[in-house]
Amino acid sequence: MPWYVWFILLLCAGVSAWCLTELGRKNHRLLRLQKALQDATLKIQQLEEDHLQKEVQRENTEDKLRSYLQLLDALINTMSNPVCFKDEQGFFQGCKQVFAENILGLTRDRIIGKRPQEMPEHIPPDLAATYQRQEMVMLAKGGFHAFEAQVLCADGVRRDYLFSLAPIKNRKGAPIGSVAVLSDLTEKNRAAQDRLQKEKLEGVLETAGGICHEFNQPLQALSGFLEILAVKSDAPPEAVAYIEKALAQTDRMRTITAKLQGITHYENMAYAGNTKITDIHKSSRQDIQERTEGTD
Repeated sequence: MPWYVWFILLLCAGVSAWCLTELGRKNHRLLRLQKALQDATLKIQQLEEDHLQKEVQRENTEDKLRSYLQLLDALINTMSNPVCFKDEQGFFQGCKQVFAENILGLTRDRIIGKRPQEMPEHIPPDLAATYQRQEMVMLAKGGFHAFEAQVLCADGVRRDYLFSLAPIKNRKGAPIGSVAVLSDLTEKNRAAQDRLQKEKLEGVLETAGGICHEFNQPLQALSGFLEILAVKSDAPPEAVAYIEKALAQTDRMRTITAKLQGITHYENMAYAGNTKITDIHKSSRQDIQERTEGTD
């Protein structure tokens, strides 16, 4: 067999071996690609399952949060006290209906998203400034804080309210807002003032009674002595004139004691700067009758 035939056979054998090697290599690469594709497919399926599971958890969380917010809103509106809460920038994020309507005279949708300073026609600037200062005190304390303030309500009546403030904090304990609960103290304060007036009146009556009791006898004696002096025939005219003036003053003192005995309520008046004293004329029943008769 000629040599070139052997050469051709060897060449064909080499080419075949190379082709088989490349084919094996490509098959191995193909198997690796198929394995990588399977792994990627499984990973994608796992990611899709995880995403689906997280989506279900998110929807469940949103449903729970929505239910919780609805419950919170129902609880807030069930409470008798006005309630409002704001974020850390001072914007209203929610409030009870009674707070919106009875105090501000607005609907809740017109309050949410606004600051108190943006509603001067419904929240006076002085009240907004007081609220802001008290919020800063609350944040400095880091907890519950309360203060009293007078509020002009939507019906035009000024009422005394106790503002109970508390911070709203995130998981790290940083404040992200505040909540305020209002308690109407108008009747309580009025009752306290009435009780104070009653106590003052009782003190005035006790003092007035004691003064009148101790004052009447010497006053009567003095008046009697002056009358005796006035009727003496040998008294000079100048002395009689002074005696008559003294009798007029005793009559005035008798009128004052009568008014002291007729005190029915407590009123005071300014005296000597910042001092206040009891106004016995306005506090006396006798003076009220005199004024009534004068009006008639």
